[in-house]
Amino acid sequence: MVKKQLEEKLEKLADVAEMYFVEGLTQSEIAKKVDVTRSMVSRMLTEARQRGIVKIHIERPYSYNSDLQAELSKRFRLKKAVVFCHAGENATEYLSRLGEVSAQELNSLLKNQMVLGVAWGTALSATIDALESRLLDDIKIVQLVGALGGRNLTIDGHSVVRRLVEKLGGEGYYLNVPYIVDSLETVETLMQASGVKETMDLVSRCDVGLFGVGSVELDYSTFYADGYLILDEMQGLERYGALGNVCGLFFDENGEGTAREFQDRSFTIRKRELMKIPTRIGVAGGVGKPKAILGALRGQYVNYLITDDHTATEILQLDNI
Repeated sequence: MVKKQLEEKLEKLADVAEMYFVEGLTQSEIAKKVDVTRSMVSRMLTEARQRGIVKIHIERPYSYNSDLQAELSKRFRLKKAVVFCHAGENATEYLSRLGEVSAQELNSLLKNQMVLGVAWGTALSATIDALESRLLDDIKIVQLVGALGGRNLTIDGHSVVRRLVEKLGGEGYYLNVPYIVDSLETVETLMQASGVKETMDLVSRCDVGLFGVGSVELDYSTFYADGYLILDEMQGLERYGALGNVCGLFFDENGEGTAREFQDRSFTIRKRELMKIPTRIGVAGGVGKPKAILGALRGQYVNYLITDDHTATEILQLDNI
């Protein structure tokens, strides 16, 4: 009985949505046809979108720099480089555009029965904002980096996994641990927890990894801004020669891992596991990022880069110095 009522409700929501979006009737006209109030029609349209009955897709035109894409791919042996033309947007508009381009690329790679590993951060959050909802069969979404205790809960690892599950279906696997702990012994103890072990075991089966590229410059570091690392820790990383990170794995200008003692206390995918992921998408760009992205490319943390033309040009210039 309950199932039948739900089916009837969904059918009615679809009818109302079709009248509004396809036939072009006003909400008042629809209200008269289905014998409800106009405000009820508005609520039904909202619910139709929330349930995925109505899907709105905006195809924004983009310009890409094919020369820079070809040069980046050749120089760093990438699977693909996506370089969109930066029109001088402010920081908020730029992040939105980066997310839209990234979402288009991710959408082309998504498929049933895949394992998608994700980090966290502003670039990933923007990607999810722009990603089209579509239900996939048996997709698994895995958190690659511990992220308890951050200030911005909308961009942390738990939120990224949860929001992707809401858009794609499937099952989310979470790392309910901090990014950094006080000792290697604490890491080893937490690794024995059943939920943590299950997630870390799945990490090695990822088909695609999606992550940003972080900087150690305080003005551009999400780790610092969101409180995962304090000032002393950031300064310590710089003393070790770190200039960037992928999934909380810090590296120097040549892409070599650094700050070993610090990394041993961090809860994240290890580089040997990261390198097993066939498609490693790095989504990053803008002021403060070129040096970090160059390190990530040299260290092969990323083999599928999404960035803008200004950033790409600076990366290539830095690589020639």
